[in-house]
Amino acid sequence: MARVSRKNNDYVKAVATRDDQELRIFKTALYARLSVEDNGKNGDSLEAQIRYLHAYIEGKPQFDLKGEYSDNGFTGTNYNRPGFQKMIEQVQAGNIDCIIVKDLSRLGRDYIDTGNFIEKICPMFGLRLIAINDNYDTAIKNSSIEMTMSVTNIANDMYAKDISRKICSALQEKLEKGDYIGNYAPYGYLKDPENKNHLIPDPDLVQIVNRIFEMRAAGMGISKIAATLNNEGIPSPGRYRFEKGIITNNNKKGAGLLWNRHVLTDLLKNVVYIGNLAQARSRSALYNGIPFHLTAEDEWVIVENTHEGIVPKTLFEQAQKVNNRRRIAQKENSGKYNHLPKTVNLYKKRLVCADCGAVIKLCRTISRKKNKAYFTFKCPTFIEHREKGCTNKSISQAEVDKAVLTTIQAHIKLFSRNKKVIERLQLKESHDGKRNQLEKEIRDIERRIQQKELFRGGLYMDLKDGLLSEEEYLLSKASYTNEIEELNVKLSQLKDNEKRKTISLEQYSHWMYLIEKYSNLQELNQEVIEAFVKVIYLKDHKQLEITLNYVDEFKAAMELYEKHRDEEAV
Repeated sequence: MARVSRKNNDYVKAVATRDDQELRIFKTALYARLSVEDNGKNGDSLEAQIRYLHAYIEGKPQFDLKGEYSDNGFTGTNYNRPGFQKMIEQVQAGNIDCIIVKDLSRLGRDYIDTGNFIEKICPMFGLRLIAINDNYDTAIKNSSIEMTMSVTNIANDMYAKDISRKICSALQEKLEKGDYIGNYAPYGYLKDPENKNHLIPDPDLVQIVNRIFEMRAAGMGISKIAATLNNEGIPSPGRYRFEKGIITNNNKKGAGLLWNRHVLTDLLKNVVYIGNLAQARSRSALYNGIPFHLTAEDEWVIVENTHEGIVPKTLFEQAQKVNNRRRIAQKENSGKYNHLPKTVNLYKKRLVCADCGAVIKLCRTISRKKNKAYFTFKCPTFIEHREKGCTNKSISQAEVDKAVLTTIQAHIKLFSRNKKVIERLQLKESHDGKRNQLEKEIRDIERRIQQKELFRGGLYMDLKDGLLSEEEYLLSKASYTNEIEELNVKLSQLKDNEKRKTISLEQYSHWMYLIEKYSNLQELNQEVIEAFVKVIYLKDHKQLEITLNYVDEFKAAMELYEKHRDEEAV
C-alpha cells in the first residue's frame, strides 16, 4: 500500500479532533448579543440571531441544547452583561460545556478579553466555543484558523474603538444642540414619530406626573408617594414600558415592577418636566479608556426649552424646595449617631430572601434612649413595598452569625473526624496504579488513532495509483472510520476519568488546607464566609437555609472511600 507522509499535517490533526468532538454529546448554550448602536439594524435582532443558531444545530445530535442566553443593549467591550454572566454560572456549575455564537463579535469586541476567554477560560472549564460565521471552533486546532481568529478579534477591537470615537463625537454634538439621545423617552413623554431626538407629551401620563409633583410639593414623603401609587395600581415607568411592549433587561418582571424611592427621587428632580434637557449624567469612552461612570451634576449638559414642559414651573420649584429641605434634614441627622457602634455585612450577596430573591439588607436601629445600636437583617423588598412586595422577614445579625458559625464548625468537625480518610484517598489517588494505567491507555489510544488516520488518509492515493478499486477504497475507508470512531469514544471516556481524578486530588488538597487552617475557628470573618458559605436563604419566622461549599463533594468522597474499603476487604 502506498504511503503518504502526514507529518506536521494540520488538516489531519484537525480531522482527528473534529471526529472526536462530533461523537461527544455537548451540553450546549446559544448566546446572542445586541448593542445599542446596532439595535434593530440590518435585521440582526436577538430573535434573528437565535433562529440562526438554532438552524446551525438542527440535525446535529451532538449538540444537546441546555439554554438560550442573550443581552439586549449591552456593549461587547466588556463581559459585564447579565445574560452572559448567567451563562457562565451554568458553565461553572458543569451544566454547559459548549457555547455557540453567530460570530466572535457577539462574544466580545475587546481583543485582549476575548483572547483571554478563548485561551484561558475555555480550556479551564473544558468549554467548546463555536463562532459560526468566523468558521472558528476550539475543537479544531488548526493554525490557519487560529490566525484568522486573532485577526478577527483585532479587527473587532479596532472597530469597537473606532465606533466609540465616532459615537462620542456625534453624541456630544447632539447633546449641545439639545437633541434627546436616550434609548427610551422619560416617563410622561414619547419620542416624536417625526424626529426621534425630540420629545412630545404622553397624554396618558401627563396628569399622573403632575399629581406626583403635587404630592411632593404638599410635603409628602417619597415612601408615602410610592405606596399611594402602588396601592392605586398606577404603573411604574418600567411596568409602563413593559405594557407598551418595550422589553429591556431591567423590566422583565412586568407587573411586578413597583414604584420605589430611586425612581421617584430621580423623577422629582428631573428638569425634563419643565421643558429642559439634562443629559450626559453618565459617560464612557472606549477609545481613550474611560469606563462607564456616573457624572457629577456640574458635568451634565443642560439645554433649556428643548420641548414642551408638562409640569408648571411654579409647581416644579415648590417640589424642589421640599426636596432640598428633606435633603438638608437628612444630612444633619446623618452623623448624629456616629458615636454608636457600626458593623460590616460579612455575607453580602450570599444572604438572600427565599421568596423575592433580593439581597438581604443589614439595618442599624437606634434604641429609644439613643445609647445603643442594634443590627438586623431585613428583606429590602418588604421594607419598601410592604406586603405588596414580599413577606416580613427579619433576623438579628447576632442570630445569623451564631447559626452560620455553628454550621461551619460542625462542617469542619466532620472534615477533621475524617481527616485520615481524606489523607488515604489523596494518597491512593496520587499513587494509584490505575491512574498510571489510565495515562498509558490514553497515550496508546491517541497513537492508534493517529496511525489509523494516516492509513485512512493514504487510501485515496492508493485509489489514484490503481492499488485499490473504488469498492475496496470505500470499504477500507468505512472500516477505518468506524475503528477511529470507536477509539475516540473510548478516548473521551478515559479523558473524562482522568479529569475527574485530577479534580479529586485538588479537592482533597483544599479540604486538608481548610481543616488545618480553621480547626479552632471561634469567630467569623470575610475570609471564612468566602471559604465555606455558598448561599444562605432567609425564610419566614427567622428560618435560615444554609448551604456550604464542598458538602456534596465530601459526601461523594466518603462513598468512594467506602467502595474502596469494600473492594479491599474482598
